[in-house]
Amino acid sequence: AMMMCSLMACSGDDGAQTTDEPDGTNSLDTTVVPGLSAQTLVHDGLVREFQLYVPASYDGTVSVPLVLNFHGNGGTSEGHMRTADMRDVAESDNFIVIYPQGTLLDGSAHWNSMMGVEGNKSNTDDLGFVDALLTLMSSSYAIDSSRVYATGYSNGGDFSYTLGCYLSDRITGIAPVSSLMTDIALQPCSPTHPTTVMIFNGTADYVRPYEGYDGYLESVDDAAAFWVGHNNIEGAAEVTTINNNGLSVERSHYSGGDSGTTVDVFKVIGGDHIWFDFEIEGTNSTKFIWDVLSQYDQNGLRDQ
Repeated sequence: AMMMCSLMACSGDDGAQTTDEPDGTNSLDTTVVPGLSAQTLVHDGLVREFQLYVPASYDGTVSVPLVLNFHGNGGTSEGHMRTADMRDVAESDNFIVIYPQGTLLDGSAHWNSMMGVEGNKSNTDDLGFVDALLTLMSSSYAIDSSRVYATGYSNGGDFSYTLGCYLSDRITGIAPVSSLMTDIALQPCSPTHPTTVMIFNGTADYVRPYEGYDGYLESVDDAAAFWVGHNNIEGAAEVTTINNNGLSVERSHYSGGDSGTTVDVFKVIGGDHIWFDFEIEGTNSTKFIWDVLSQYDQNGLRDQ
């Protein structure tokens, strides 16, 4: 029962700071300060927090992409940023990265990835929060709104699937890590465009099992099959093996989707419930997420 409680919020209260300030109230300064800053945005009567990283090269004259990176259940934006750190990549490739903070449910920070699902006790409007956050960023910064990507770990990666399904008019591509997609029978997925998806899961992950949870969370293979089908990819995957950093990883690369989209599954043999760190094509896996997703905008594969 406890395991299912960790999948579907089993009681409670948001635990976030409530406020009488109107929605949209925020801490962003009119003067852009490069580097890392802690920010807030009021949404749905709650003060929502996020870590904002702006590269030094940003000057507002060129629209830049934006990456959202979500922590796992019980995690913090700061802790996740240290584990899944994209700040150096943001500096070298000139994009903004945000690490949002989830609200409390039963004392643990969470993301409401199973909205609308019977038995889900979370009523946090995380989808609306992300929508409002993107609106705020687009009004305050020169953001390329066609190049916004979502990744995350565990419950945060579950939520990136949810964003790919329900906020795809604003989210171009997703990369869930050690995460599972809500059962499509419970929460039908309706993306509005072909979507490049990168999936990282370990076969020894007992928190997000590779086989999923029957009736609640899709298996990794079934989630991949959904996105392969959504993108109208017809050919079989190109399967290669990656061996480094003490890991053996089976990569299944599905290509030739509508608008040039691809689906990648990185099956980490014996992999645990972690944010993975290994090399893919000579590049660190965290940077590789950016390298792949950044090739796409809302219309598909960009002219390189």
